[in-house]
Amino acid sequence: MQTDERPLPISLTRLLTATPSARLPPMEHGMPAQDGASAHAALESALLRGFVYGVSGLVWFVVMLLIVRHIGG
Repeated sequence: MQTDERPLPISLTRLLTATPSARLPPMEHGMPAQDGASAHAALESALLRGFVYGVSGLVWFVVMLLIVRHIGG
């Protein structure tokens, strides 16, 4: 098996060789979040997480019912 010896892109090389103090914190790369946008994103995240947990719980409940039905009868 041969390794790929292509050089890294300049931007990635600079990022890997930069000292930690020279790197920008993640929040400074993009635009700062506004309070309204942050609250909206938090609510959206909570609703999505609740939906995923609800659907997951419903699937587990149906699977358990099918297992009990199969074993019991």
